[in-house]
Amino acid sequence: MTIHDACRWAEEELRELESPRLEAELLLCHLMHWKRHDLYLNHKCEINGSCLDQYRGAVLRRKNREPLQHITGRVDFLGRSFIAGPGALIARPETEFLTELFIQELSKPEYILDVGTGSGVIAVSLALAYPSALVIGTDISLEALILARGNKQLFRAGNLIMVRSDLVEAFRQDVRKFDGIIANLPYIPSHQIHHLEAEVRDGDPLIALDGGASGLELVSSLTTSACSILRKDGVLALELDREQVETVSKMLEKDPLWKDVSTFRDLAGQPRIITARAI
Repeated sequence: MTIHDACRWAEEELRELESPRLEAELLLCHLMHWKRHDLYLNHKCEINGSCLDQYRGAVLRRKNREPLQHITGRVDFLGRSFIAGPGALIARPETEFLTELFIQELSKPEYILDVGTGSGVIAVSLALAYPSALVIGTDISLEALILARGNKQLFRAGNLIMVRSDLVEAFRQDVRKFDGIIANLPYIPSHQIHHLEAEVRDGDPLIALDGGASGLELVSSLTTSACSILRKDGVLALELDREQVETVSKMLEKDPLWKDVSTFRDLAGQPRIITARAI
């Protein structure tokens, strides 16, 4: 079977996905250690039996709605290729937007806190963006922290440390310490979990999705406690569901401990990000 024929077969197998051709090509590129243009340069070449068997297995896994990033073990984030796995939420484009906005809001930070760091893609990106700052990534999940430490080592982010903590519990004594706190916390209401698409519902850890009855239990807890450990004018940046942005922004605007509350829309035009500064 040629490369072209293998891709067309996979595209047909994955026809129920949103982008079957793209995913078919990405899976084959992963197995062949190629860039996508290599597929077109070699489209008439025969694929050997061993690679073909691996490709068929990978396509079957994707057809069964296993996340692409779990099959390849990689996720792209802000121009870098990170380790991905079932121990943490798969980073999505909205989180890239969150991180970029947060970086724009910071000015020569010394201490940065990434709450609910998951796979560590935000924390590593911040550590590389601010090599003179100390970046701390926290998570309550040991599996997530193991994955995050793998990404720290991959990029040799020596100014990044990982701490197992329930939100900011480990830092309650660090009054006015941090220049910025960023968080992409679980925000799906518990009763809506079963409505999520299969890749998310079955692929991402439940602990990384479930935001409690309202979806905002962890977010509310963080906004209550974060202000005391942020320096004056320190930045808080949150990623939320589009239907939660107005509720949380009004909550922060009414709270005398916060100022300069701003909301931002993602590339799809949906409200997604909130930033605020500590009084």
